[in-house]
Amino acid sequence: MDPGVFRLSTPGRLWRTLAAATVIGTLLYTTSCGTDDDFPLGPMTQFAFSVKDDGGEIHSHWLEADTAAGTHVKLPMDAVGAGMKRAEIEGQMTRIVRDPSLLQGIADAQRRLHPDRPALTRIYLVHQVKTLRDGKVVATSVRNRAVWTVR
Repeated sequence: MDPGVFRLSTPGRLWRTLAAATVIGTLLYTTSCGTDDDFPLGPMTQFAFSVKDDGGEIHSHWLEADTAAGTHVKLPMDAVGAGMKRAEIEGQMTRIVRDPSLLQGIADAQRRLHPDRPALTRIYLVHQVKTLRDGKVVATSVRNRAVWTVR
């Protein structure tokens, strides 16, 4: 045996084996029965999907806003730009559609994070659908799913 090599004791090997088995078992369970809330030991389904080549649809969402300066801008969907990350906004999509006043938090965060930029006056939750035929986009529709006039 090489004098620079240390062997794990039996309890050390047992502890590591049990820890690995627990992580693997949890991963297997949450993969089959879990939700995105179980990440990182569960599915992350917003990235794990396929789209049919014929008739499949690709859905995407983003935020746009009108500003006090009279411009219309696309808001960055990250913690620095909008105060919330894309996954947080997408996770709250149905709540925002039901209650657009939740977009007020985005305007408040924008004002707090970027006091030098023009204030937001109206925020739009935009939904785009691209329809595929033979793997190519043949139709694109864009609509506002929610609109909020900032207070």
